[in-house]
Amino acid sequence: MSAGPRLKWLEISPDYRCNNRCLGCFSVSDSGDSMSGREILSFLELGKRRGASKLWLGGGEPTLRKDLLPTIRTARKLGYTDVKLQTNGMLLAYPEFVQKLRAAGLTDVSFSLKGADSEIHDRLTATPGCFDLLLRGIETSKQAGLRLEGDVLLYRSSAARLPELIERFFHLGLQRFNLWLLSAVGNPDPEVLAEMPRITEVMPYILAAIDLKLSSRADFITSLHTPPCTVPRSHAQCRFHAAELGLLVGNPGGYHFMLEESPIEGGEFFARCASCSLRSQCGGVRQDYIDRFGGEEFQPP
Repeated sequence: MSAGPRLKWLEISPDYRCNNRCLGCFSVSDSGDSMSGREILSFLELGKRRGASKLWLGGGEPTLRKDLLPTIRTARKLGYTDVKLQTNGMLLAYPEFVQKLRAAGLTDVSFSLKGADSEIHDRLTATPGCFDLLLRGIETSKQAGLRLEGDVLLYRSSAARLPELIERFFHLGLQRFNLWLLSAVGNPDPEVLAEMPRITEVMPYILAAIDLKLSSRADFITSLHTPPCTVPRSHAQCRFHAAELGLLVGNPGGYHFMLEESPIEGGEFFARCASCSLRSQCGGVRQDYIDRFGGEEFQPP
């Protein structure tokens, strides 16, 4: 594994197993490549050598890993001050498991949110009963003293209820939210393409969620996959530039890349972007988005 830019975050996705079957997600494989304990340790050591102090455990569903607790303990021994678990929250409904995670050194939980209620959430996860377990997992994690946030995947059919989702989960104890737009990278399924939200359609709901003014945190709502030219200056606090996160992603097989290099984050620009005053803060547009909707939305301010 080669050296590179100094890091703030290391994200490890040890495998792609999951107990959900979310529409449009590629991390639903019960077989395939999987990191060994040695490979996980190699990534943890690489992250420390390059300056990372924060660890993000993703997947797949990381709570299915039998080595989750040892991984967290090793990370803390190596000096990671923050260890975040990105999860659907189902197994966190069980207090004994959460207490073990806390004792191992877990500091943060980021819950994957698909909808404001069980009808939407369970439909998009294709997992009946998932929403109720999620709610229990949030309460159990809050009682354990963990910091909580939400990763909201926006679908065309669920976007209108984003303000309701943000308000509900904020009052349940989540302190901030990352908004992701459904991607069709590597997945040309017509159902997925139909559920991809257009930025001009979803932006009013993002702005309405911000305008609830539930928190004074500058990072209360962060909107990924919406280039800065699509976000009004009045709501610029939700803009996101992947390169500023300083995050290295590690996947099975030793494959690793900086977040801003991922096709899911953007990467495509138009000739008119060269003169944009926001160019240095922009990671570009996803190619799958351009293929689906074109590029007329993206105009220099």
